[in-house]
Amino acid sequence: MKKAALLLLPLAMASCNYLGIPDGDVSGNILGTQPSGTIRMALRGVTLSGVQTPALDQGNLGTLNPEKRVYAISFPNTPEDGAYELFAYVDGETGTKLRYDNGEQKTGSRTFVYSKSGLNKKDGSDVFNLKPGWTLMSGVTPGKNGTPFTSIDLNW
Repeated sequence: MKKAALLLLPLAMASCNYLGIPDGDVSGNILGTQPSGTIRMALRGVTLSGVQTPALDQGNLGTLNPEKRVYAISFPNTPEDGAYELFAYVDGETGTKLRYDNGEQKTGSRTFVYSKSGLNKKDGSDVFNLKPGWTLMSGVTPGKNGTPFTSIDLNW
């Protein structure tokens, strides 16, 4: 029985993303004084001219510790090349439910860039030479490449 359970564990873990449980591509804490209201996470595409529409699906924030609000999200299964902004926000009474609307209170954001094949030299030396896959950006400077991204804290 133990062996059967151990054999099924990887399958169960792999299926988490399909069952609506985040697979932890990005995880961290939401720090600072949390405003009242329903807190949600947003991962939305960004273009040079601003927000890309339509926005990606956004899910509820799971609070695992009252002192440090912990979150984990999954990246889209089939992302398009480009930049994506991650932040938490208070889903207000007006506007579109379950989506961030301009004017709703939000944390600072973190930016991730996805490049299916990489760019130019593909060495990660700058934003014009990205490695393939997901890259965490620090301003316009590429940081860590490849999931999972842990300890990515957001601040109110």
